[in-house]
Amino acid sequence: MSKQRALSIGAVVLAFLASQHHTLHMLVLVFGLGSAGTSFMTTAPWLRRGMLLMSLVMAAVIAYQIRGSDRPRSFRISGAVSIALTLGLVGWSIANFGL
Repeated sequence: MSKQRALSIGAVVLAFLASQHHTLHMLVLVFGLGSAGTSFMTTAPWLRRGMLLMSLVMAAVIAYQIRGSDRPRSFRISGAVSIALTLGLVGWSIANFGL
């Protein structure tokens, strides 16, 4: 029963974060890439590392989900494309800006 409760709570938290991703992105732009906070990314490298880590965690979650043979083919293909793009962008980011 506790596993079901944890899965339910996790689904609600992920749904909330997904609905707020535009807000989070705008905060990152304001504090990190906008003219008001251009030095924030260099003074807070933990933010960039955290974003890269979360990207890798989500790629791992998607990889775990597409392993199941009961998943539709379209889900598997879109998941594989998402993983490839994520790994490519993380690699590009590390190559250009370092870790």
